Amino acid sequence: MRSKRSLLFVLLVVAAASVMTYQVRKGAIDPLAPVNKAFYGLSGGLQGAYRAVTGFFTDITANAHRVKVLTKRLQDMKARYEKAEAGALEAARLKALLDLKQHSPQYVATANVVARGAGRWANTFTIDAGREEGIQKNMIAITPDGLAGKVIRAEKGYSLVLLVTDARFAAAVRLGPGGQEAILAGSGANDCILKYVTYDIKVNKGDKVATSGLDGLFPDGINAGQVSKVVEEAGFFRQITVKPAVDTSDIEQVTIIRRDPSLPPVPGQGQQTDETHP
Repeated sequence: MRSKRSLLFVLLVVAAASVMTYQVRKGAIDPLAPVNKAFYGLSGGLQGAYRAVTGFFTDITANAHRVKVLTKRLQDMKARYEKAEAGALEAARLKALLDLKQHSPQYVATANVVARGAGRWANTFTIDAGREEGIQKNMIAITPDGLAGKVIRAEKGYSLVLLVTDARFAAAVRLGPGGQEAILAGSGANDCILKYVTYDIKVNKGDKVATSGLDGLFPDGINAGQVSKVVEEAGFFRQITVKPAVDTSDIEQVTIIRRDPSLPPVPGQGQQTDETHP
């Protein structure tokens, strides 16, 4: 028993001496060193991940701000462009009206649309010029694009204009390059129709339609529109739809001109329409 204790004591002394010798040579032994090393490695990794994530969201925020700024600039540029475009269109419209005034011997007045009709008068509008400006019944309303309609009532300070799209409107016209005669009438909707065009007359979509002057009311050569549809059906006359030269839903101003003085007088010239204005 004593010998075993002695042997154990010797082994402990040898182990202690070995440890002391190792520490003298290599430094003190830290039993938690591996754990600390792993912890610091994990901590560094987490910090790197945190910086990456926060940097990612910072970039997203910065990009969102840049997108917002650029979108605002784009909207401002679009608004300025639309304003400039509207100004250019208005200048062109005014120039065209001035040209009409200067170069048309039939010029009477330029007037603004102040009201639009409703119900059975939906294809009419009221202008802010009347008898005091020299306007009379059956005078012609045009825009720089072409024929808009005719005056059916003239009063002091205002006049009523019947649009080309009204079913009560009619004008003698020439069709296409061949100059075939026809009657342009309103459909009652947003377009017009050509009456009395027989099948022996060649008609193509896109053919131009202009006043002929043969009705003694409208001067010759006013642009009235173009053929938009040709229906081939049984019957003596063709069914032809015409798109008016003027967008009647967007008219803001018209020029009133008188008929060609060389033409014979029109019955009722200067009198009011037989129909009662609402």
